[in-house]
Amino acid sequence: MSDNILALDIGTQSIRAAAIKPDGKILGIGQIKHEVDSPQTNWAQQQPDSWWQNTCKAIQQVLAKTGVGAESIAVVAACGQMHGPVGVDERGDVTTPWVQLWCDKRCGPQCESVRQNHDEPELARIAGSSVNPAWTGLKVRWIRDNDGDAYAKTRFFLVPKDFINFRLTGVAAGDPSEASGSFLWDCQADDYSDVLAEAVGVDLKKFAPVRPSHEVIGRITAQAAKQTSLPSGTPVVAGGGDFPVSMLGFGIVGEGITADVTGTSTLLACHSSKPLIHPGIQNLRHVVDGWIPFTLLDCGGLSMKWCKDWVSSLGEKVSYDRLIDMAAQVPQGSDGLLFYPYMLGERRRENTAGKGGFFGITLKHTGPHFVRSVMEGVALGMGRDVELFKNLALEVSEVFCVGGGARNELWSQIKADVIQMPLALSSEPEAGLKGAALLGAAGVGLIDDLVSQAVAKRVVDKTILPQAEKADVYKAALQEYSRVYDHMLGFWQAE
Repeated sequence: MSDNILALDIGTQSIRAAAIKPDGKILGIGQIKHEVDSPQTNWAQQQPDSWWQNTCKAIQQVLAKTGVGAESIAVVAACGQMHGPVGVDERGDVTTPWVQLWCDKRCGPQCESVRQNHDEPELARIAGSSVNPAWTGLKVRWIRDNDGDAYAKTRFFLVPKDFINFRLTGVAAGDPSEASGSFLWDCQADDYSDVLAEAVGVDLKKFAPVRPSHEVIGRITAQAAKQTSLPSGTPVVAGGGDFPVSMLGFGIVGEGITADVTGTSTLLACHSSKPLIHPGIQNLRHVVDGWIPFTLLDCGGLSMKWCKDWVSSLGEKVSYDRLIDMAAQVPQGSDGLLFYPYMLGERRRENTAGKGGFFGITLKHTGPHFVRSVMEGVALGMGRDVELFKNLALEVSEVFCVGGGARNELWSQIKADVIQMPLALSSEPEAGLKGAALLGAAGVGLIDDLVSQAVAKRVVDKTILPQAEKADVYKAALQEYSRVYDHMLGFWQAE
């Protein structure tokens, strides 16, 4: 058997296809970009047929670029943007020509209806997460309420990577990572829930059977072979959502292994044998055994961009490197200045109407204080979430800083000092594709142990050690941050 793996990433900004070896070596990547359509406020949509067309192009592109023979592809494995429901009818034709993306919030009224008419805390206990317009089930409810004809005609609602798998194989199948992001999945029973489906108001028969992420669900059909240039009969595994698959690609596997993912937002995610039930935590199934409890600061990374734009608006345009130099001039704790990074509100029910702000300004505070305070505010928010995990009896054993935030060493040092734990920096840019490749390799026997292989392939650029002498400064800052935060919850009126 050949050991070339074709990994697909059905992303929000592009479709990518990569030829990858089981050891993680990327032979080449094909990429076709696409746009997000936003015809109304809070709407974000794309056309699934264009995903398929672009997938075919990306596959042909990577085969041509690398010279890898199509007949040498041992398996196809996909990850993709999560939660967007594509309706297909009995013949496999699309019933929803425009698909709500993960960031589309048009189903807000449906979410509010569920909250008002049902015991929301009980539903959240069953689902492991609170009601949220991101979840697939609520988006399907919007289709039921606003396009009843499409809902009635639909045989299956498939998320993006499942739709592509369906086009490749003719088989409708889901996986646990995506099913758990539907708000229709019982996190204790690890199965679809009639109680949640009744509360949301959708028919579970319209959701495809769930298969393990590494399991072969079908093979390339003759029709798909013509469109992709792949040989018919090539196996395809179930794959998973881009976030859990990226966690696999980063090596975030093992009880208590935690990732700080700072991009636009700051996401703190860990691997746990069980979901962590708390109003401030969401839970998704991992693509291996276990769960990924996670918290979000929606404006975590974006706070630094705001800071750069704000400082630049005062005169000379500044770079991120210049901001870091400014922050380094200020002592730890920013001389008591606190920043609250809630400029987009939060997805947590307690703080949806939150606002950003500085607290504790005195006459001694200068521009560099404000810059450092922004970095520390995000780090303190993360510190609260680490404490939350620990209070729920999860032993946070290691923390990896992954993604774009790993390139800012001062920020990483601040985070390490706040949580008083080492922070392993990993700037691995292709965790999604590499995670998908691992799933494919496991599915056809190219690797034996998925977890051990993921651990072995962790990329650590550098480890930032906490400075013990800074512990008291940040402990006091975190206590004050939390004290003010708790008071501000009563000030931010729910919208």
